[in-house]
Amino acid sequence: MTTAEVRLASWPAAPDDWPCLVRPILYEVTGLCAALSFATNALDLSNRLAGV
Repeated sequence: MTTAEVRLASWPAAPDDWPCLVRPILYEVTGLCAALSFATNALDLSNRLAGV
């Protein structure tokens, strides 16, 4: 799994010395998922406390 290439996006107008593909590592993807989960939980708690 760690050697698999995942294409998230490409930027055709990027300078030539930049890679055209973005390849996240598993650690980065896991961190992003955790951050999104934390933010969602914080917003849910905020809404509950505000009585929305």
